[in-house]
Amino acid sequence: VREIISTQTGYTTDMLEDDLDLEADLGIDTVKQVEIFGALASKFSFAVPDDLRLRDLNTIARLSEYIIKISSNASGAKVEETSSAIPGIKKTDTKKDVKAGGEFPDPSSPIKRLIVRAEQTEALKLGKRNLKGKEIIVSLDNHGFAEKVIKKIKEKKGKVITIGAKNADFKFDLTDVKACEKRIEEFKEKHPDIDGFIHLAPLDYYFSRTVPDEMESDKEINTTIKSFFVMIKSLFGKLDKKDSIIGAITFDSVVLPYLPALNGAPNGCGDIHPAFGGLAGLLKTVNKEMADTMVKVVDFSYKQPKKSINKISEVFIDELLSDDTRCEIGYKNKKRYCLSMKPSLADKTQNIVEKNDTMLVTGGAGGITYEIIKQVVEKYKTNLIILDINDIYSTDAKYLDEKTSQPELMEMLKTDMKGAKPLEIKKALDQLLRVRQSVENIEHLKSLGVTVDYNCVDVTDYKAVKNAVDKYDKIDGIFHAAGMEMSQFIPKKELWSFELVVDVKVKGMRNLLKATEERNYKYFFTFSSVTARFGNEGQIDYTSANDLIGKTLFRQKQLSPEKTYKVYAWTAWSGVGMATNPTVKKVLEERGIKFLPMEQGVKFFMADLLDKKEAEMVFSGLDYSFDIDGLLGDPNDDPIVDPIVDLADVKFPFLDDIVEQTEKGITYSRVLDLDRDVFLHDHTMDDVPLFLGSTGIETMAQGAKSISGNDGYFVELTDFSIPYGIKLLKGRPKELLITSNQEADDIYTCNISSQFKNPKGIVMGDPILHYQGKYRFADKPLKAKKIKIPEFTPVKYDGEVETLVYNPKRLFMFDLFRTITEINSFDGEKLITTIKDTSKKDFFKGSKNPNFVAAPVFVDAMFQTGGLLEFFTTNMTVLPYRIESLKFYKDVLKNKEYYCITEKINSGEETNTYNLKLVGKKGNLYIEVSSFEMIKINQLAKEDRILELIEY
Repeated sequence: VREIISTQTGYTTDMLEDDLDLEADLGIDTVKQVEIFGALASKFSFAVPDDLRLRDLNTIARLSEYIIKISSNASGAKVEETSSAIPGIKKTDTKKDVKAGGEFPDPSSPIKRLIVRAEQTEALKLGKRNLKGKEIIVSLDNHGFAEKVIKKIKEKKGKVITIGAKNADFKFDLTDVKACEKRIEEFKEKHPDIDGFIHLAPLDYYFSRTVPDEMESDKEINTTIKSFFVMIKSLFGKLDKKDSIIGAITFDSVVLPYLPALNGAPNGCGDIHPAFGGLAGLLKTVNKEMADTMVKVVDFSYKQPKKSINKISEVFIDELLSDDTRCEIGYKNKKRYCLSMKPSLADKTQNIVEKNDTMLVTGGAGGITYEIIKQVVEKYKTNLIILDINDIYSTDAKYLDEKTSQPELMEMLKTDMKGAKPLEIKKALDQLLRVRQSVENIEHLKSLGVTVDYNCVDVTDYKAVKNAVDKYDKIDGIFHAAGMEMSQFIPKKELWSFELVVDVKVKGMRNLLKATEERNYKYFFTFSSVTARFGNEGQIDYTSANDLIGKTLFRQKQLSPEKTYKVYAWTAWSGVGMATNPTVKKVLEERGIKFLPMEQGVKFFMADLLDKKEAEMVFSGLDYSFDIDGLLGDPNDDPIVDPIVDLADVKFPFLDDIVEQTEKGITYSRVLDLDRDVFLHDHTMDDVPLFLGSTGIETMAQGAKSISGNDGYFVELTDFSIPYGIKLLKGRPKELLITSNQEADDIYTCNISSQFKNPKGIVMGDPILHYQGKYRFADKPLKAKKIKIPEFTPVKYDGEVETLVYNPKRLFMFDLFRTITEINSFDGEKLITTIKDTSKKDFFKGSKNPNFVAAPVFVDAMFQTGGLLEFFTTNMTVLPYRIESLKFYKDVLKNKEYYCITEKINSGEETNTYNLKLVGKKGNLYIEVSSFEMIKINQLAKEDRILELIEY
């Protein structure tokens, strides 16, 4: 047992005494204990029981006794050998080049950039809950809200116990957290039956602020968050039951900052009060850990809220008694709002960071922050001022020798720390390893040709922060990334760890803002967490702190709209941070969390350095099982195309789900599937279905049309090319990503890309660009154009046109695309054919005549004529490659004949170039293709050639 624990933790076996508590004495958390137990089960060949209680096996002695007991009772059944890591999960190489696969994140990644919005929701419906006979704690405010809420509770036959200072039933000084911790135990003895807690004391700080942008004081944080935490912890067993309620009233700070007119716009919410955000973050975790309790924050917006106390109190109580279990609800202008999150691309139109800026960074010498600032430095040559708590340069040099292994370091520490407990030695080792990595990281940053100043500073100490800031004349931006995470469920969370996690985030930000308030910095970034939006078991301090600092920057944006403030709310990263522990990774995955690969996370950050619009971005998978409040929407509401339904009325049949969206752009996904996309069966080479050049043009045209806001006409495509064709290998479905961005009025740049995934759905390699082009729309068609049709030079051939033209080895088109019905003329340079779409087959399953923007059947027919011209002259197979200009003059119609005039204008080493015109029988121009390049593929085999079969 000692050997396995040593392998798992780094302790030497002589440090592992029989009766040391694994968690209390050795610092081995529950997750690591699960991992150790799994390794023991593998070693001693017993199955892990479903009713395993690790808390009863908390020492080496107890583990050993358990193994002896279970082995003597075992049936002899073996379990599979496992390693200390979770099978199938490999540690990501943190040194991987984040530039691989392009500068910006892959839109097909399961991790999305989500933006948060407040959207109107259904009106409140009264539920069946009631307060009859229930005892509710109410913390008092001095502005009348508690008084009205108490009245409403009593009207519903509930009982109230007030807490606070003046006139309270039970005196509490909520500004003194340690006193509250003792006082709540006395309270429980006197009031053993509690059914709810309504926390209204924080309202005093909202109404009593004398300066609008006054920072939260320690007393306010204590009252709003810390004392509330110790009381919730102590009352956890009493409140964690069906029909209990926990709630708070807030103003303009929880839901309403996410109204579309965010960031201080005239029609947005009122003044944001950041401490309310911390309160909401705390309650979101309470909501998850107390699954049966109604936990709710109701956010109101009133210019003079005291005049509406009665209405606010009534709505608040009705929300607590409703059947709507969403934790956060807002009210403004008699409308009810909830939060939602939608995928969105970074706008990538404006630089936030400039070359040679000086950026102050907290916590930037290691982990995720280091990986990010390394890329910032490489791209922008940013000079750095790093504030971090570790005094790395005071460390004894003997510990910093890179040649010294971890076991050797452990032995050195055991010698130098005689009499220290194993846990103290292990903590010292972990600290040394972090210091060594920090020193290495800083030296690497300096090697990139920038200035890097490292300051040993505790960000919770204002004087230390101010002294560090005052050393520098130039600070262009601030990046507050320092933070701690010490997961533990509420009943076991200790106050010291709660305060430490909150203070590093909250006091750290407060101190940075205060120390730089007279500085003319341009931007301020901070790291938050996806848990600030969702809540998360075991992270009540982390969710509270992150939600509070996010709202702090929202408030700063209201006060200084000319500056850029950004909150990066991350999901768990793989390959760095806590997710390097494979067991932690597995546990989080079981909670529904998708991990963000480090290189993708860095790319997300770099892309957002070009977006000044959004103040908060959430980077997360669409983790529906983690999202109990439905912020991501109902996964069952995703539109599914029914192949049996006639798709003729579907507006954009080549577009499916929106993957990302910005103010000027959009990305759709579209899965090509042979069952749905039956047109693919009619264009195959050696039985491999190929996506046509014309369907690529059509797909991008639909993407551009979808965001054009223009019911007008698609008139021209320019700069079109096909860098890499699309095949459906082995008939497997293939996901495409169709991206369109507005470049100017009525001009849209578009592309189609894909990301290869193996049969297990694992992404392999880099994204592939397939098609690209620039689309122009107009309010009216192009001016009508008429040409003189050339005199025909007859062509003689034996047999039918269809047999001559269409053949799997020549023009490998079938049914839908067999549109060349007659060869009218050819003089060696200019080919004239008759084109007619007579197909009666489905294009998509269930749809014979879908809505199209760019007439793909006719455009493909024109392309075919370029290939036919080559068969008549060079026996060469060619495929579409590039177009300088494709113009649409008039709509083409099915079952109507047109002439296609095809003229070869250049023959190069790799490509041939043609001009194509589709005209009516009277010479009216419908479609014109200029400088159409086709790439040379191969010579036809002798038996497939038709040059010898025709005369002209």
